[in-house]
Amino acid sequence: MDFRVGQPAQYRVIPLGLDIDACPSTPGGLRHALGLAPETVLIGIVGRLCEVKNHAMALEAMAQLVEKATVHGGAVHLVVIGDGHLANELSAYARHLKIAEHVTFTGFRKDVLSLYEKLDIVALTSLNEGTPLTLIEAMGNGRPVAATEVGGVVDILGELQMTMNGFAVRAHGVTAPSRDTAAFAQSLQYLIERPMLRRQMGSRGHGFVRHAFSKDRLLRDMESLYRHGSHDIKVAIGLETGSRQ
Repeated sequence: MDFRVGQPAQYRVIPLGLDIDACPSTPGGLRHALGLAPETVLIGIVGRLCEVKNHAMALEAMAQLVEKATVHGGAVHLVVIGDGHLANELSAYARHLKIAEHVTFTGFRKDVLSLYEKLDIVALTSLNEGTPLTLIEAMGNGRPVAATEVGGVVDILGELQMTMNGFAVRAHGVTAPSRDTAAFAQSLQYLIERPMLRRQMGSRGHGFVRHAFSKDRLLRDMESLYRHGSHDIKVAIGLETGSRQ
């Protein structure tokens, strides 16, 4: 829709900037607390437990992964980090799907930034996103990601490598269409079976975030705006901060 508010030259958008090196590390950490074996693939999803985050889809995909792991061997665990009004409903749904022993709900965690490094894959199943802070934080910690193709997700997942079984393999992770649980589960399985690829995606994502979303880049952009910006600029900064609460 064209709102006819100003001209393109009158706007500047400054992307999010993070202090990437400020992510603390916790000895032992999440895996130790969950009592997981070293070979267990740990998938994490970070965000408010509300409708738009569509955690139900993550649980349904997890049910498919657990069934496959039971048949073919291997172990997988999902940790849901965050709180919200759907907490009890989602916990009940995990029991309904018979995967409760493979899912941990942590509730709200102040130390969320220290948890990423213990995850093998970071998932996002949102129905809508702006600039997904969770994925940027995950990549900043060298984690590969699996996400639905909504909002600004594809913009940060990097170049398309290939498509297969309804999902896409990209430079920094994999994506599947929104609400397509089968394709999302397939994309997670693809990453689970390829630990070397996960490390490569994590490394590329880390480099991308350091270049595109660092605190230093944000400060340079802000300085440039104030030094060289025109007085005709109507909207100086458009900054998507995201939320994981």
